[in-house]
Amino acid sequence: MIPVTFSSSKSWVSTLGIWGTTALLFFMLAQEIQSPMPLAGKIALGLFCLLICSLLLWIWFGTYYRIAGETLYFRCGPLHGSIPIQKIREVKLNQYLWSGLRPALGLHGLVINYNRWDTIYFSPAEKEQFLNALREVNPNIELKA
Repeated sequence: MIPVTFSSSKSWVSTLGIWGTTALLFFMLAQEIQSPMPLAGKIALGLFCLLICSLLLWIWFGTYYRIAGETLYFRCGPLHGSIPIQKIREVKLNQYLWSGLRPALGLHGLVINYNRWDTIYFSPAEKEQFLNALREVNPNIELKA
């Protein structure tokens, strides 16, 4: 099976949070560079803003799900992992997980139950294709609305 990659859907909340914070940090940095702050303080502030913006943009551009063979890989910036697709028991559609692992940028996604007690939230942009690819590997996955 050829590896298939699915990008995450992006809600207005994550868009506003990531891009709004990035813009605000750059605006504040531009204002502080013009202030009479010592050079060491400007460098420290610049590095801090650069690190935070880099993390946010890594999450924005680096959130995806990949199905390769019988394994589902996920990445959300520095957060990453894998799930054996044969261990997936059920997928709940259009749900939201309020606590736990959520490598996603969308609000209306999929809650995946695997192993005995493990739960994770994904928000693939192409839900139908994602579910079809999962069920191609494991047709025993139960879908719940």
